[in-house]
Amino acid sequence: MSQIQLNESLLIAKGGERACYLHPLDNSKVIKILYTQGNHNNQNKLEYIYINDLKRKKTDLSHITDCYGFISTNLGEGLVFDRALNYDGKPTKSFRYMVANKILTLKEQKKLIEELKQYLEKNLILFVDTSLTNLFCQEIQKDKYKIIIVDGLGSKRMGFKFWLYRNFKGYTKYKIKRQWAKFMKMYEKDVKRAELGKRPFTRL
Repeated sequence: MSQIQLNESLLIAKGGERACYLHPLDNSKVIKILYTQGNHNNQNKLEYIYINDLKRKKTDLSHITDCYGFISTNLGEGLVFDRALNYDGKPTKSFRYMVANKILTLKEQKKLIEELKQYLEKNLILFVDTSLTNLFCQEIQKDKYKIIIVDGLGSKRMGFKFWLYRNFKGYTKYKIKRQWAKFMKMYEKDVKRAELGKRPFTRL
């Protein structure tokens, strides 16, 4: 298979370690590329291991963008994921965007958050990088939404704890509870800023 060519016109977003590009041959997919040099946590490898571990356990992935493996690009090895799209094919907005712009009522937000919490707890899924920008609010029907996780799964780094959280339910449940508390603090801060008409400190 020939090497996929990526350029700045395909860039969707850039995080601390990875850049996310639209797949030039399939606009329903994105490609995540490591761009940092030297020491890094290799989030591509972490997510690939974690999502495949979930698949092996036949976990419900209905609130996660699926992963399709590695491909070769002109910018290095990339990891292919589903692109977050609404029912009408339009790009999905981040949950932070929806909160900041008051597109959803507080009641609607709380309902979606509770659905996500139950999903994570039921399926023992680790959402560790709890930024609201890692959650997208997908419109699955007209004015009907669900939250999907596009980034931040599994662990922030390789190591014994990553293995532990994947193999021992007690530790997994503990980590889920701990990270959820962090997420709710972030969410409450964003709600307060939205009420005051202020933008979030970081990207939408």
